[in-house]
Amino acid sequence: MLNPLKETVKSAAHHTDTSKKDITLTRIPAPLYQQMVDLFSRKYHFKNGLENGGRMRLANYYVSISRKLSNTFCQFIEEIINGAQDHRYPPLLLPDGFRARSKQLLPTEAMGSFSFGSFDMAVTEAGLKNIEFQAVATYPISAAKLSHFLWEQLPSSPAPASIFADHPSTNWEDFIRLYERIIFDGEREGVVLIDRHPGHQKTNFEFYATQKELSTPITILDSRQLFENRGQLVYQKDMKNRELLRVRRLYNRVLPHEACLEDNYPHDKASWQFRFDRAYPKCKFINHPSKFYEISKRLSPYLRHPYNPLCFELSESITDFVTGKLKFEEYVWKHKWGAAGQGLILSPSPNSLAQLSVNPEQYIAQKKVAYKIFRTDDGLEKIVELRFMTATDGQRTITVPMARIGHVRQGPGEDLQFRVHFSENNKEGYGFAPVLIHEEGHPK
Repeated sequence: MLNPLKETVKSAAHHTDTSKKDITLTRIPAPLYQQMVDLFSRKYHFKNGLENGGRMRLANYYVSISRKLSNTFCQFIEEIINGAQDHRYPPLLLPDGFRARSKQLLPTEAMGSFSFGSFDMAVTEAGLKNIEFQAVATYPISAAKLSHFLWEQLPSSPAPASIFADHPSTNWEDFIRLYERIIFDGEREGVVLIDRHPGHQKTNFEFYATQKELSTPITILDSRQLFENRGQLVYQKDMKNRELLRVRRLYNRVLPHEACLEDNYPHDKASWQFRFDRAYPKCKFINHPSKFYEISKRLSPYLRHPYNPLCFELSESITDFVTGKLKFEEYVWKHKWGAAGQGLILSPSPNSLAQLSVNPEQYIAQKKVAYKIFRTDDGLEKIVELRFMTATDGQRTITVPMARIGHVRQGPGEDLQFRVHFSENNKEGYGFAPVLIHEEGHPK
């Protein structure tokens, strides 16, 4: 089977300036926006904004991007996938408890690729710029639903638009079929989605979206509910019915770096009664956490692409910072496996080096990028970070775009600070935004 992602990027240019034709922000009509909020609230238990007790909000703007811009983003992702499969990147010594056994893995992951990934790009005047990426699923199903709902409700126009980045012909049904194949592969029992404290995760609406939109039942569990019994991975049906149910497919949403730092995986036996490096009979791990480490910001220093800002291994560039060859103020230091701002040093200094003296090899130094500033009809200034979320099974990849609409503020001195995290943009005009891809260079 041909991979639509590969087919669409063959002719893509390596570099695309973000002109007005390539990306626009448009206000969502208020009645339609309310319908979107109601949909997420009713189906996925989403709380929209601080005023409703939410930790994030749906943006009341949508982002339109050109197919040309989308294709170049896909090309960047394809180069990372090819590099992983061809073993072009430095080998990695995985932390204790995360080395995968081949019997655990889906065929795609056993071949060196990954089932789910998320790739973030800043929109700048000079084109897209890589911010970070990780082999984790973030919001693919809820983002696809949000964009699909918007696409269905907006007035039609002569120029067509689509919601998937891999190919204009990909539709919602294709997307759902691929996710069901990856997560279930025909199994109807013993399929679980796990995370640490899932009820408290700000991403838990995505878990409910997975339950609602896929036709096969999936059980959401706290990772503490899983344990080993006679060599099998099991969980207890409920407090009243103590029947043990066997896990056949485990869709992992645990961020392993957090599991290690906050729950002392794998050493805290009270929190972790199973291991990710153990093969359980007839049990497959979907998006095994080893992929989180392998496909991550750690690869950024080794990518040669116009979308990738100058980037170094921090441990190999300390002398250059100390001598002034590299300027502290021009770089951001990032923990290779940090998520949601964890391990992010926005304004490094000589003091930062002293603090990181024990583990600089866990950090990269990435050249700062200046986001393009959009001025919208509500009088606010906005910045945009695009996220492309991939799902891969064999030769088929489907890619869902979404956007984070953030803000810019004055930092120390003359520096501008670009803020895109949802928690920092929990106010009207900003947040989680749907994306439409327009063909022929015109928005829908």
